Amino acid sequence: MSVSKNRVALITGSARRLGKEIAKALAGNGFDLVLHYNSSPRSSVIKLVNEFKKQGIVVHPVKADLRKVSEIKKLFAEINSRFGRLDLLVNNAAVFRKVDFFDIDEKIFDEFINTNLKNALLCSVEAAKIMNKSKEKNLQIINIASLGGILNWTDHIPYSVAKAGVIKLTQLMAKRLAPKILVNAIAPGTIMIENDANNTVVMKEKEKYPVKHFGKSSDITSVIIFLVKENSFITGHTFIVDGGRSL
Repeated sequence: MSVSKNRVALITGSARRLGKEIAKALAGNGFDLVLHYNSSPRSSVIKLVNEFKKQGIVVHPVKADLRKVSEIKKLFAEINSRFGRLDLLVNNAAVFRKVDFFDIDEKIFDEFINTNLKNALLCSVEAAKIMNKSKEKNLQIINIASLGGILNWTDHIPYSVAKAGVIKLTQLMAKRLAPKILVNAIAPGTIMIENDANNTVVMKEKEKYPVKHFGKSSDITSVIIFLVKENSFITGHTFIVDGGRSL
């Protein structure tokens, strides 16, 4: 096992959408990367890896189904073997879609809890094991929560319950892992990702935002960069980045 000289970040679900933008921002700030993916095409992952390598970033792609404990453990064993350290975990992987209340069954509920909450907890457990052995400072876990964990979205009940759990988990882990590891969360409003096929938000929804526009990926990544570069005192908090939507 060789220990990397650069700070190392794992972003779950980092091959597309917001996860990819977070990875790009961290690469631009000198982090080596563990590029986690599951359902994304291997070809798109390799393309992204090559982009990072051109920047001189050490990037290690790992495919894992984070709903399975065995694959979570395998992922972190690979990180420890490849880099010998982990300085930042961003729990970003999630599933989001509407589900009518009367369509909720055990399978659907388990899908949202396992993907959006359980994997954040168990990834954090494994990350903290590696971090606790480190002599480095500024070790952090950042959870990507959601306004759904704060507001009452009745069309997204399983999702909202899971994301409310992520916010509470952030507080509990911050207290348990202090003082060595800082833990915070970000609850984004609607974030439009450039050239993303998922940009199907009805534009009139903008009227619900006091600022009258949706957010950009940089609105989220700038908070992450602030936390990893400047923060040594904030822990247990959820940063609501929503253009005033929750007011």
